[in-house]
Amino acid sequence: MEEKKQKIEVIYKKAKLGKRMLAYFIDIGLFLLTTFILFSIVNVPVTNSGWFISKRNELTQLRNDSGLYINGLVVTEYVKNDTEFPSYEAKKDELSTRINNFYNNTTYFSDLKVIHSQYDSRRLSAKNGSLNLFIKSGDEIIENSVNAELLYNFYKGEVENYTLGFLVQNPTYFYLVRFSFWVSVIEFISILIITFTIYYLVLPLTCFKRGRQTIGMKLEKIGIIGVTALNVPTGKFIGRFLFNFLVFVVLDFIGFLIPAIISITMMYFNKTNSNLTNYVFNDYAVDVTDKEIYLNELEREEASFKLQEISIENKDLRLR
Repeated sequence: MEEKKQKIEVIYKKAKLGKRMLAYFIDIGLFLLTTFILFSIVNVPVTNSGWFISKRNELTQLRNDSGLYINGLVVTEYVKNDTEFPSYEAKKDELSTRINNFYNNTTYFSDLKVIHSQYDSRRLSAKNGSLNLFIKSGDEIIENSVNAELLYNFYKGEVENYTLGFLVQNPTYFYLVRFSFWVSVIEFISILIITFTIYYLVLPLTCFKRGRQTIGMKLEKIGIIGVTALNVPTGKFIGRFLFNFLVFVVLDFIGFLIPAIISITMMYFNKTNSNLTNYVFNDYAVDVTDKEIYLNELEREEASFKLQEISIENKDLRLR
């Protein structure tokens, strides 16, 4: 008659909620810190590469040609702080000249008449109380005899509310601005994915494979077990990683951390403190302070056999 296989009972304590939260914040802190450090390091050669400098110089040239920038600063900021323009009279004259030149620049406008008509309408409607800031003199619109600061404020508003907007609408300028932005975004996302993969997949599969631990879990002595009370298999853990990336990185970003809030809330309202990932993959976070997680069934059987040998040699120990 075949001998019945002995049942091996393994008991783990659930990981306390406080320890799990601390491990979570340790991991998030290290992940974000590493991401920003790597981004800062990688960004230097990227922004100093020939192709990037070429695009940046093209953007700078467009800004300078528009007359709305001086030495990299918007003209309103430049005249506001530079000693070259000590009075409101000098400031408003500089802004007026640059606005007129911009509105006569065919690089940015195909129909100058429409732009001039709109600008003239804004000037004629500009008032300080009942006093017009501009008046018509024949076919021209000229400044009225008013305080220079009032005229400066009008021109300043014209630059900030209109001319800069027209500049951005220029197809070439818009492309170059978006180019610089998207290079930084793609660079950051790439580094974020690499860092996330290292912290949440590579380390748990290599350095801390017993219990599939992250650095925070290792410090807080927390491990992950499946329903068999063994280590989570590699294939299942990779699926677990992809789920975490999709939900807690992609959807968290789109959904303003709603998935993370749901997951943390779940931990408060169930007996095993299981979060969303534990629930979906049917695994558990356990305390490994006093007990290791078995990698496989063979390792668990060997540990049980050794325990039986010790129990036979020591009369104070009893087999259950």
